[in-house]
Amino acid sequence: MKKTLVAVAAMAAVTGAMADGATLYGIIDQTYNKATSSTNGLQISSSTNISAYQMGQSLLGVKGSEDLGGGMKADYLYEFGLQTETTATPTNRQSFVGLSGGFGAFRVGKQYSQAFDNSVAADPLGATGGPGALYIANMVGYDGTEHPLRQDRGIQYDLPSFVAGVKVTLTKVLGNANTANNGPKTGDGSGVAINYTSGPLYAGYTTDSINNTGIASAPQPIKASATSKNKINTATLTYDLGMAKLAYNNTKMSVGVQTLKTDMFGATVPFGAASLVVTSSTGKVDTTGIDYSAKGMQYGVNYALSKRTTAYWHAGNATINQVGSSNQIKQNGYGIGLYHAF
Repeated sequence: MKKTLVAVAAMAAVTGAMADGATLYGIIDQTYNKATSSTNGLQISSSTNISAYQMGQSLLGVKGSEDLGGGMKADYLYEFGLQTETTATPTNRQSFVGLSGGFGAFRVGKQYSQAFDNSVAADPLGATGGPGALYIANMVGYDGTEHPLRQDRGIQYDLPSFVAGVKVTLTKVLGNANTANNGPKTGDGSGVAINYTSGPLYAGYTTDSINNTGIASAPQPIKASATSKNKINTATLTYDLGMAKLAYNNTKMSVGVQTLKTDMFGATVPFGAASLVVTSSTGKVDTTGIDYSAKGMQYGVNYALSKRTTAYWHAGNATINQVGSSNQIKQNGYGIGLYHAF
C-alpha cells in the first residue's frame, strides 16, 4: 500500500509539472567503437570501448515556460549529461532561466555558445562521430572551462525580429575573476551572432572576444595572453536541395598573431529511411614557433528505425603534419551504435 501511495504521489507530481508546461526529454546513445592513433607511422594507442559519443552524449533534461500574461513568458531549462555506460556522476550541460516576449528573449546561466551552435549547424554528424571534424577539437574548451562549447555565467539576448528570417543575439560572459588593479578580468567576454533562415537556406555569422584565455588546439595549444584577447569568428552556410543537404563552415580563432583556422564541407544524402553523411575538413595552426596543417574526413550511415530510434555506423580519420618537419600524427576511429531520443 505504501509503495502504491508513493507511486501515485510521484505520478501526481509529474502530471502537475507537465500541466505547468514542463517537458521531460532525453537521449540514450550507446556505441561500440574503436580508435587508434599513430605518430610517424608508429602506433601509440589503440582502444576498444562502449561509449555515447557517436550521435550525441546521453542526457536527461527538463524544459518549459510559464505564461506571465501580457505576451510575456518565463522560460527555463536544466540538462544533465549522463554516462549511461558507467556509474559516473551526471554533469551539468545547460542550466538557464529567462524571459521572452515582444522585447525578444533573455537567458541567464550556462548555455551553448552562439559560436558552437553556428558551427554545428553545418555538421551532419552533429559534432560527434569518429576523428575528422577538426573544428570540434577546438571548441571543447581551455583553461579548465568548456568555453567556447558552452559558456558558464552567460547572458544571451535575442533581439526582437525586425526582418523576417533574421535573428540577432548578443552575448555577455562573466569570468568570475577577481582583478585587484581593475584590469581585464580573465574569462570575461562578449559576442554578437546574426543568422538568416529562409526555406532551405541558412546563413550564420558569429564573433566573440574573451579576455586572457587560450585555444585548445591539438597538438599545439595556443597559450592565453594578458594583452591579446582570444577572438573567435564562425561563418556557416547550408542549403537543402531535397536530394541532398550541403553545408560549409569556417572557424577562425586567434590570440594576437597566433591563429587557428578550419574549413569544413558537409553533405547529407537521404535514401528512404537511411541517410549517408560525410564531412571533409582542413585546418591550420600558426604559432610563434611550431605550425601545423591538418585534414580530416568523417562518413557514415544513419538508419531510422522510427522517429526517435536510429541505428548507425560512423567512421573518421585525421592527419596532422608539422610544417617544415616530417612529424605526422594520424587518428582513425569508427563506431556502431543505437540512438534513442524521447
